[in-house]
Amino acid sequence: MTSESSTTAPARPVRILEGQAASDRAVRALEAYFAELDERFAGGFDPALVKVADPDEVTPPRGDFILMTELATGRVLGCGGVRVLDSGDVELRRMWLVPDARGRGLGRFLLRALENRARALGGRRVVLSVNETLTEAIALYESAGYTTTDAFEENPYVQVFLGKDL
Repeated sequence: MTSESSTTAPARPVRILEGQAASDRAVRALEAYFAELDERFAGGFDPALVKVADPDEVTPPRGDFILMTELATGRVLGCGGVRVLDSGDVELRRMWLVPDARGRGLGRFLLRALENRARALGGRRVVLSVNETLTEAIALYESAGYTTTDAFEENPYVQVFLGKDL
């Protein structure tokens, strides 16, 4: 089931679209995200080396994948997913913004939307993993109250594990 909500985020009105795991727009957003990682990581990025979530893992009741779109144009500005882990924690996955949407408060807005989805899935704690070169993402997470936590997955591209009680 797809649901949406409109709201005004800092700097531009956006819409959050839930239930987007299998949508063509989500696939294109993830392709753009992976291409950016390939450029930013010293050795590149190969999605085949990491577990890419099965759409069922990011579909209610086990998770969700959301898109943030510009209200006026429908253009995808960002994406992210949440999935319930066996531990009961909710993992935040693949949060990404298009480069020209950064620095306007939209990342924080998207993060809050993902945390809200985690709560709706029954989560009391959210965890995430991130590559150490993504310093702006780490700074965002830390400013939102995330702190270092134990590793919860093996991933050749991840050095930083963060968590936050909801």
